[in-house]
Amino acid sequence: MQQVTKASGNIEPFNSDKIYYSILSAGASKSLAIETINIVKKKYYKGISTQEILDVVLKNLKKEKGVAQRYDLKRAIMNLGPSGFPFEEYFARILNNYDYNTKVNNYIKGKRITHEIDIVAKKHNLSYMIECKYHNEAGIQTKLHVAMYTYARFLDVSKFDVPWLATNTKCVNEAEEYAKGINLKITSWNYPKRESLRDLIEKKDLYPITSIKYIDEKIKEKLFSANIVLAKDLLGYTTKELVLQTGLKEKEINTILNEVKEICGIK
Repeated sequence: MQQVTKASGNIEPFNSDKIYYSILSAGASKSLAIETINIVKKKYYKGISTQEILDVVLKNLKKEKGVAQRYDLKRAIMNLGPSGFPFEEYFARILNNYDYNTKVNNYIKGKRITHEIDIVAKKHNLSYMIECKYHNEAGIQTKLHVAMYTYARFLDVSKFDVPWLATNTKCVNEAEEYAKGINLKITSWNYPKRESLRDLIEKKDLYPITSIKYIDEKIKEKLFSANIVLAKDLLGYTTKELVLQTGLKEKEINTILNEVKEICGIK
């Protein structure tokens, strides 16, 4: 059996179909997806790391505009942390695009102590208490105790309709099973089906500005300071406005905007 080594160090079967459909999900043509999988298979050796496979895939996906950036979404989200932009701000912005009203960084008194609630959200007369768990390293999963303390906080505050745990990585199976038993809503990288974090982002092109390869960390910091977190937010500004925000030249701004259009599939 062919095997790969994950970032966590765990060994799992090599699944080329999973990579193939992920490439298609990123907007690649069928021919490019097939070509990329064939290259991966030629590069394969027993125990190859998923990082090595990712590097091979990304290199070939550059043949079609915007595909490599969309495929590398997980790493772009992990780059939010080092850039100083909190994951809860990004997740709140995602929810805004799905008609939730949100407020971040809330302090709400429980029965005996005051809790810091990452996001308070409202939609259709329901209120949500959202705990965000962010990891900036690959291979780390959100554990059961995170789901348990999220629910405990929900019970102590006792003023919301729905408890919600949001994370940028996977949750362990025990956390998902526990959540089902107490009606805790979970949004993780690949869960639940059709409403995972990845799904929510891809359905409405809500890619973070860390997906843009052309801009460096200093420029990203300036954009974050201006409350610009989604790549497509940049399209709402004029070139001159962005020149003032970033200090870049018009030609450089136009290059960035063209990349944003490629990422979001805008012609």
